[in-house]
Amino acid sequence: MQTTQIFKILALLVLLIGGETQASTYIVKPSETFYSIAKRYGVDVNQLMKVNNFRDARTLRAGQRLSIPSSKSTSSSKKAFKPTKKSLRIVLDAGHGGKDKGACWHGVRESDLNLRVVSRVQARLEARGYDVTMTRTSDVFISLAKRAKFGNRYRNSIFVSVHFNASSDTRVHGAETFYAGGKEGYYLASSIQSELVKKLKVVNRGARIAKFTVLTATRCPAVLVECGFISNSWERERCKTSNYQSTAAQAIVAGIERYDRSF
Repeated sequence: MQTTQIFKILALLVLLIGGETQASTYIVKPSETFYSIAKRYGVDVNQLMKVNNFRDARTLRAGQRLSIPSSKSTSSSKKAFKPTKKSLRIVLDAGHGGKDKGACWHGVRESDLNLRVVSRVQARLEARGYDVTMTRTSDVFISLAKRAKFGNRYRNSIFVSVHFNASSDTRVHGAETFYAGGKEGYYLASSIQSELVKKLKVVNRGARIAKFTVLTATRCPAVLVECGFISNSWERERCKTSNYQSTAAQAIVAGIERYDRSF
């Protein structure tokens, strides 16, 4: 038998043997997330994203083909992927969107930053067992009244609207969180605010009362989070980074969990 034939046979055997442990594939359906797909197959969210070379969960789209690690490679992670189911539903609102870009400074659009942070918050909350409802998952316009209606659909829920700030005074910087009133609203706002300040190392502009429509028209406890000022050149450069956005998401989740432990 010629040497070339032997190599061909060996290569075929490698493919056949490897096929038993190769990852299966899955076509993403509308409204699915990395969390829901990972839960279906019993794999870790981070592992699923890594295998498919995704760094940003929000780039997942219907119709995309994902590789799902084989049962042998994921058997050790199945036990870890069973978060305790939480009764509190979180309604996440990425401020602005579509024709409403929000604040825009030097090519940085608030609506884009808002969605990036909210997508990270969603993934972290779902991994902890929370049911999450998103007012938007793409760059679309949604009226303020319609956003508030999302928060009014559920009995045991909270509403968290995420924004980035701007001011004509470009020296201003820091984070602040607004609420419409009430004990629960104040506690949710102050919990998130304290985590933002601690984790982002930013100026504490406080948890304050405001009469924004998404707060006053929402019956459940609601807050509006301002993660930083993109009008301030130094803070804008931080806000643009994936690390800042991920840290902001961690802070918001930590504040929500503190609230959930108290109410």
